Amino acid sequence: MNYTETVLKYIEYGYKCLPTGPIKAPAVPAGCDWKNDLPIEMFENCHGIGLKMGEQSGFIECIDIDNHAGNAKDKLIKYLEIPEVKEIYENHKIPLESTMNGGFHLLYKCDSMQGSRKLAQQLIDGKQDCFIETKGLASYVCVWPTPGYKIIRNSIFEIPKLTGIERAILIDNAISMNEFFPAQKTEYEQTDRPGDLYNASMSAISDMKSSLQGLGWQDVGGNRWRRPGKKEGISATLGKVAPNVFYVFTGNAYPFEQMKAYTPFQVLGLVKYNGDFKEAAKSIAPERVPIHNSKPQLETTEIEKLLTGARIDTRKHIEKPPTILSVKEQNGTQIQFNRVFTLGNFSCIIGKAKSKKTFFISLVTAALLSNDDRGKFKGDLPTAKNEILYFDTEQGDYDSYNVIRRIELMAGCGMRFRAYNIREYGPLERCQIIEYAFKLFGDKTGYCVIDGIADLATGINDEEEATRVVTVLLRLSKVYNCHISTIIHQNKNDGFATGHLGSSIMKKSEIIISVTKNDSDSSIVKCDMSRGISFEDFIMTISPEGIPEIIGEAKQRPAAVVSFYDKEDPAIEEKEVMQPNADFYAENDVDKLKW
Repeated sequence: MNYTETVLKYIEYGYKCLPTGPIKAPAVPAGCDWKNDLPIEMFENCHGIGLKMGEQSGFIECIDIDNHAGNAKDKLIKYLEIPEVKEIYENHKIPLESTMNGGFHLLYKCDSMQGSRKLAQQLIDGKQDCFIETKGLASYVCVWPTPGYKIIRNSIFEIPKLTGIERAILIDNAISMNEFFPAQKTEYEQTDRPGDLYNASMSAISDMKSSLQGLGWQDVGGNRWRRPGKKEGISATLGKVAPNVFYVFTGNAYPFEQMKAYTPFQVLGLVKYNGDFKEAAKSIAPERVPIHNSKPQLETTEIEKLLTGARIDTRKHIEKPPTILSVKEQNGTQIQFNRVFTLGNFSCIIGKAKSKKTFFISLVTAALLSNDDRGKFKGDLPTAKNEILYFDTEQGDYDSYNVIRRIELMAGCGMRFRAYNIREYGPLERCQIIEYAFKLFGDKTGYCVIDGIADLATGINDEEEATRVVTVLLRLSKVYNCHISTIIHQNKNDGFATGHLGSSIMKKSEIIISVTKNDSDSSIVKCDMSRGISFEDFIMTISPEGIPEIIGEAKQRPAAVVSFYDKEDPAIEEKEVMQPNADFYAENDVDKLKW
């Protein structure tokens, strides 16, 4: 395409351009440096136009919001809704451009601009992704009229010049949107060390805020903080990149360093002990740091607000929670489906070691993942809440891999399913990982499995730990309106779940299901307690292919085997052809799976 007229207009306004190809790379001959002035003839047959940043174009800089996760529009709206950013954007009429991949460019000039810089990151499927960055000195961005690029608001030929302070406000607020930064732990914050226990205590966050405010830091709202001596803008965030983590991005915040994240224990050590973390650990080590302290005394207005929010108002109709999993039962000549799991609650799956609890939860998870009637259980996750989270705290990588592949095989798909092995982490880290996963995916998650709930506690017979873990389950299931299934071992001498933790979970669960070894080939699955209608005990066995199958009620073992799959469904028959050979699971080797 011939862009010469457009390029001449850019030049008229003092901007320098370069020709670009279909993948946004400079379209210049070999040996030609695009940073130099280029002849106008080069733009006659190019794919698009790149606008040079920096001194060549009057010190233009670009804030680039990428769309790698499909959420660039939401990020842009949140950014422009920040009052300080909105004021600068509207007063200066900053040009806003949409890009070919759904991202956005904000263009301005400033004499104090620097090189390109990553500002904000997020996690996409567990991997770091930069979604806001600047394009500065010695860089360029593709611009209108390159195919896929469009000016949304204000004129690209009238890019405004900002002061250094205004630019800093835009940059700092973009950094405040950062959602991920790995905090580096001290030796006193490893698993179950004093610092680790302190970080998980309910008093840690209030202590940290008090310490910061004592230094002159100001909480300006929205997780954003302003350093001492600064009258505008922001300098750090608290709880944005991770729960209870203080992320500093200013260079004038002693004793904190620029672009670094701090835990509550590290703030304690730096502020009160001049960086001597050993002394900080001693100060909290004489007595065990409570994991679930009561919060500091609240102001009366705060209590009133909490009380108002907790009120049960019968004038407002509350819908019955949707049933997401039902069990098929024979009632005379009729078939009926009884409630098992509902949204907003959690369940407890108990059993002694090697009773095949994980096989049972695999069967249930597969029913919910396929989300239809496939035999004994019927999954019915709502469309808006049809994603599943699965956390394994006990097994090694290979065994976890087997379980997840088995579930995907049974369901016939792996979409909407995220599974994680968190065995290597400490109890408190596991809780933080699960909480962060809900922060990322909770809005669309309707079902979650925590296989090894005891591993979220520092001690199963610790009453405070039991309260802490159960509170996590109560809060996550309510806030994100999902169902959480927990798996925990039974005591050897009775049918109860182990420890104070097990007792607390059983008391709060919507349903308790036990899995008991019947013989070497089968297990009995029983509904021990349910707020709904209890189901009849049944026998579960494992096929030669490693698939859990239900073979009838526990009262009488029938000769015929009823598969998890519906034999009358042609689509399922086709999937069964794709099952592994009979010797596949005999050796427990997933690599032999025939997809």
